[in-house]
Amino acid sequence: MSARTLVVEGIGPVQLVRKPRSKRLRISIKASGEVLVTIPWLLTFSRGEAFLKEKMEWVLKTRKKLEKQGLTRKSLQPGWLFATRNFDYHLLPQPIERIQAKVRPEERMVLITFPEIFSLDDPEVRAKLRVAIEGVLRYEAKRYLPGRIRDLAVQYGYTFNALTIKNNRTNWGSCSSLKNINLNLHLMRLPDRLIDFIVVHELVHTKIANHGQGFKDTLKSHFPDAAVLDKEIKKFRPEFF
Repeated sequence: MSARTLVVEGIGPVQLVRKPRSKRLRISIKASGEVLVTIPWLLTFSRGEAFLKEKMEWVLKTRKKLEKQGLTRKSLQPGWLFATRNFDYHLLPQPIERIQAKVRPEERMVLITFPEIFSLDDPEVRAKLRVAIEGVLRYEAKRYLPGRIRDLAVQYGYTFNALTIKNNRTNWGSCSSLKNINLNLHLMRLPDRLIDFIVVHELVHTKIANHGQGFKDTLKSHFPDAAVLDKEIKKFRPEFF
């Protein structure tokens, strides 16, 4: 797989992704409002850009519909952004030249600063801020999740092969047939109970690959309130703006 990002007037950042298994050109719009163009491996990025231009009217109309439904990204304002299990994240304009992320453990704070001349409505600025914030989230995730999944695996009687921390936009975790588990760095923005629930969800998949009744019963044996937790997770999404 190979990817490229371009900024399109009227849309903002658009991700072009060439995938070996893709059979046709396809455009999808994420819950955040960002646009993804999937391109078959034998076609070029230029063909993907041309396809996007052909479908611009549909993209703009669909984005507008999502905005009316309140499903696109929330507005970004200076101040408190969100909390993780370790820190409160704050966004602050300053007379500086570049975006910076500062971790202040003694204050339990992450301070994201950006040049005061920057506009938070600028897609490129938002993209750079997202990279800075996700860098700190990855730092948090790598310090916490490996130990937590080991503890939960021992507690509930599971084994897994390897853990990878990823930055997924669509799911909180996954488990391969080789018992390799992927966990989303955005888990750090969830309450501890939901983090454990998602981690154990993937551990159960090391024994039961599907989501059938056997899987549901096993997960419920570990978390009797599984149905409630599943509904609670739906209130969150991996993207924060």
